Amino acid sequence: MKLNGRESDRMIDGEAAMDGEAEMFRYLVDAVQDYSIYLLSPGGLVTTWNSGAERIKGYRRDEIVGKSFETFFTGEDRADGLPARILASANRDGRIETEGWRVRKDGSQFWAHVTVNAVRNDRDVVIGFAKITRDVTVAREASNALRRAASTDPLTGMWNRSAFLSELAQWSADAAPFAVAIIDLNDFKRINDTLGHAAGDELLRATAENLHRREELGIVTARLGGDEFAAAALTPDPQSVEDFVDGVTDAMRAPVRFHEKTRTVPASIGIARFPADASDISELLVRADAAMYDAKERGADDAMRYREGLLEHSASRRFLGRQIVGAIARDEFTVLYQPQSSLKDAAVVGWEALVRWRHPILGLLHPGEFISIAEANGTIVQLGEWVLRRACRDAAGWGNSSRVAVNVSAAQLTDDQFLGSVTRALEESGLEPGRLELEITESTLISHRKEVVSTFEELQRLGVLIALDDFGTGFSSLDTLLSFGFDRVKIDRSVLYESLQPSRTRDVLRAILALGHALTATVLVEGVETEQQREILKLEGFDEIQGFLTGRPGAGPSDPSQSEDADAPGAQGAGRDTGLETGQILLPRP
Repeated sequence: MKLNGRESDRMIDGEAAMDGEAEMFRYLVDAVQDYSIYLLSPGGLVTTWNSGAERIKGYRRDEIVGKSFETFFTGEDRADGLPARILASANRDGRIETEGWRVRKDGSQFWAHVTVNAVRNDRDVVIGFAKITRDVTVAREASNALRRAASTDPLTGMWNRSAFLSELAQWSADAAPFAVAIIDLNDFKRINDTLGHAAGDELLRATAENLHRREELGIVTARLGGDEFAAAALTPDPQSVEDFVDGVTDAMRAPVRFHEKTRTVPASIGIARFPADASDISELLVRADAAMYDAKERGADDAMRYREGLLEHSASRRFLGRQIVGAIARDEFTVLYQPQSSLKDAAVVGWEALVRWRHPILGLLHPGEFISIAEANGTIVQLGEWVLRRACRDAAGWGNSSRVAVNVSAAQLTDDQFLGSVTRALEESGLEPGRLELEITESTLISHRKEVVSTFEELQRLGVLIALDDFGTGFSSLDTLLSFGFDRVKIDRSVLYESLQPSRTRDVLRAILALGHALTATVLVEGVETEQQREILKLEGFDEIQGFLTGRPGAGPSDPSQSEDADAPGAQGAGRDTGLETGQILLPRP
């Protein structure tokens, strides 16, 4: 076919234009610096190379053209056949987009976002692949940092609640049996208040480290907020449950270092199992939480497991716990007084203050029904201060010289503001310090001995009397009696009962009496209910008694006739009832 001059010129111009466009396209591709753009042969050999590819991967054009693109993959990915799978997918689907680690010429790695498109000719045959690679390492690190921030507790570096729940949700979706523990530090508020927030933060980080070490046992851990931690582990069999409980318990018993000292901080631990205790994650955590509060109220050193009915019990206790502060403001609490009498002449020499809660819905509640709740949620300090002020005010108006005895909890005694509370109560009421007696259990002194020594001395310097309560209940030691100058020793009613059994002698009572008198302390016996008991105690030389025989809790010396109804709920425990104790114990009739 012949062409005239004009047609020939047009063809030459068209070919030139096409060559010009191809040249411009090549320049354009080569000018792109942020993307690695090159072509591969159908077998994966590099056939073109732009300046962006050289910048990102480090190879010059003459170093890489003709070599397999497998060069850019890690040894693990090459061994796994990843390069071939990528080309096969692009060949089948026309395009594949993926991310992964790639290797530069110098051996360093970067996170790559890769797109591979199949290149086809006019007959729809794949003649190669166009590959575009972008280094997104910085973007990936930023994204990972955001994810870590969203799932990590910033103080301890542990998982936060959201990440922990996500893991449990995955386990439950896989129908894998597992156990979860809710953990609460018992002394955290006091440590935070007395040593400062920096010490509190140190304690939280140290606790997190102890828990983190258990991850080698397959235990995942998290900080849920405040001083509350959580742990969980897959438990396919009963032994694995035991191992999990032991692992968490050991972690929380391990010493922690904070505020330049190493010490052990007690914790309450509650355990619940999936799906045995609950098949829903939220319900499972609620049950573990209920078990944790059960452990806290019992003062248990071991982890407590969820049991049937505990949730309802916990819910009712939390209902009361949320109301305590408001009940104080609404004046729902009242104080009754039980007489303490001299065995010498039967005169009433003192009155023990016993708190009651006149709940608008539940009626009259005794200490055993709410004191442990107040201790668990920290409101015991406010309630204890209210009882102290009320008892001092009432005693100041009695018009006699009898003392008033007020129970003091461990939380009060270790509170920095306690001395000030006692001083204010005396000043506001006008009560003479020598008429106020604070009853302290030996368990409190043993648990917080170093912290309360100075407080004890300051109280006695004020002229306030100190009584050792519940002596003989299992904590008693000569060391305790010698370390603190008690004004009165109160023998627990259980000692009285055991010592008066036919198979026992009264040697125990006599020994305690001799010890108390040797330390110049008055010795009082609690739980006296019969004339026989009184006569025996009088014969042995005891000083004072307290119990149903000499009077039930009532309004005090201002109106002794207004005693508490013996048939009221909980009144059967009134002989043993104490103002801020956690329970009531009945004395069997001898």
